[in-house]
Amino acid sequence: MKLPFTFKEFVKNPFAAIALLCIVGMGYLYIDANSARSEIQIANKSIIEDCRKSEQNKMDRISKLEDDVSDLQDKIIELATFNNNE
Repeated sequence: MKLPFTFKEFVKNPFAAIALLCIVGMGYLYIDANSARSEIQIANKSIIEDCRKSEQNKMDRISKLEDDVSDLQDKIIELATFNNNE
């Protein structure tokens, strides 16, 4: 494969060589940033899903504990009324 330019042309015009290197470098960085962005989005989705599961587990536990507290309050009231009747 023959390139459309030669080293001799770049020696005559170093600005063109620097411009070409900059364009190639920016193209590489653009492609790399897009691939990294998609990897980060996948990781973020996984983290968010884990957080949602954890939150749901905590909400279930809170609900169970609230029910337990309500049952205990009913028992305390029952014992208090039983002691007052004696």
